[in-house]
Amino acid sequence: MDDPVGRLIQRCPDLKVVRYPALAVQDEKYRRIGEPLFPELKSLDFLLRQKSLMTESGWESEYQQSPIIVGGGIFPIEKFRTLSVLDRNKITGSCRYWDKAATAGGDGAYTAGVLMHSMSDGTFVVEHVIRGRWSALQREEIIKPMARNDRAKISEPYDIVIEQEPGSGGKESAESTIRMLAGYRVYADRVTGSKEVRAEPYAAQVQAGNVFLIAGDWQYQFLDEHESFPNGKYKDQVDASAGAFARLTQGLQYNLDAMAS
Repeated sequence: MDDPVGRLIQRCPDLKVVRYPALAVQDEKYRRIGEPLFPELKSLDFLLRQKSLMTESGWESEYQQSPIIVGGGIFPIEKFRTLSVLDRNKITGSCRYWDKAATAGGDGAYTAGVLMHSMSDGTFVVEHVIRGRWSALQREEIIKPMARNDRAKISEPYDIVIEQEPGSGGKESAESTIRMLAGYRVYADRVTGSKEVRAEPYAAQVQAGNVFLIAGDWQYQFLDEHESFPNGKYKDQVDASAGAFARLTQGLQYNLDAMAS
């Protein structure tokens, strides 16, 4: 972002920028979202392979013409340690926190669901993360089976928390999901303050080496997003992790079920 073109853009806000991302981030005249720019030179398989080997910041800068600033060390990813097996006898509490995106598809935010446990030794374990760009219907069809799968392997207490976005639309979306999850301990979390402030208590435990990950194919994107936080393009997994941590350590101040009763 601090190269000559980046500086020119900052100084000339009316400048017309022509951008050719290697993979389309939206439907264009001659290609659809996700299709390569010049498949004869760099095929889709090649680009996806390159993306899997790079950090988010490297990929966005080199291939997508959208440079981002790497985070300032809030989450030193070397502090996350990976466990091959979870000792379920040490679990004292469990929470699946959902950070729901407002829209589906395109290059927008993701919906993320993070399953985190508090342990009897004072540590925390992220067992599973699911993330995707889904429509409202697709999202609900994923959340309910996920709750069923979680509870099948987790003893109580197990909570589900839905982040409630500001405004009436956010409240209605949270209420709809809570109705769908009748029979579970499910709550709405009306978030306030910046994402950075909300993530601080969770970040402190990461920095202290008290947060562990269970090995899974979701880890690369999870660590990549944490490394670039708060300046990275996406923050959904950090938001959901911070929300799950807050639920496990201090509970919630807002509960749609309680207000409705």
